[in-house]
Amino acid sequence: MNGRFFLKRMSFMLCLALWTVYGYAQGDKVRDSEYYPKNEIYIQYGTPTIMELVTTMQVDYKSASGHYDGESRNHKFSGVGGLGYNFFISPSMALGVYAGVSYSSADLYITHMENVNLKEPTMVCRSNIMNYSGQLSLSMIYWQRGAWECSGAVYLGVCYLDESIDVREEQYVIPEPDSRFKVAYHITPVKFRYGNAVGFFAELGFGYRGLLNVGLSVKI
Repeated sequence: MNGRFFLKRMSFMLCLALWTVYGYAQGDKVRDSEYYPKNEIYIQYGTPTIMELVTTMQVDYKSASGHYDGESRNHKFSGVGGLGYNFFISPSMALGVYAGVSYSSADLYITHMENVNLKEPTMVCRSNIMNYSGQLSLSMIYWQRGAWECSGAVYLGVCYLDESIDVREEQYVIPEPDSRFKVAYHITPVKFRYGNAVGFFAELGFGYRGLLNVGLSVKI
């Protein structure tokens, strides 16, 4: 009886151990070379991009005739909203696409006029810029433990800057709206994600996405 009881107990413990290992493997598919999720969809929101800060905050107003010059003030930024998709070609490497949109604006002031003594800077117009971007990406997970993972990525694509001008002082020479396409790139050296199928993430980067992004992703 003791031997049979021992065998039954060992069989139960073995089945329990096998079930635990199976459940762990199913719950940690990202680390399995055969059963990892192939698709990831994510949404994110970020702070203004480096390019927005450079183009909006450092714009100098200067007419073609050279009679006026000035500066930009009262800057506003909406932040960057984005939607993306990644396809994993291996447990640690993925190809993806990303689309983002943001808004920025600034008041343009004349600070100097030839042969005119300005008592104070004069606001002449407000510049409003919509920024639409689309990029391809290559990302790599280089550290993973449990539900935590750390990755990096590079992005390359195009963006369209759609500028409109709200005129306030029509007697001055007003700059023409500068709407154009530009090459859009971004480098993300550090991105932390927590979760298995559903996860939250935060990342730091440089370029045409937010300097700091946070978001939610789903892996299937």
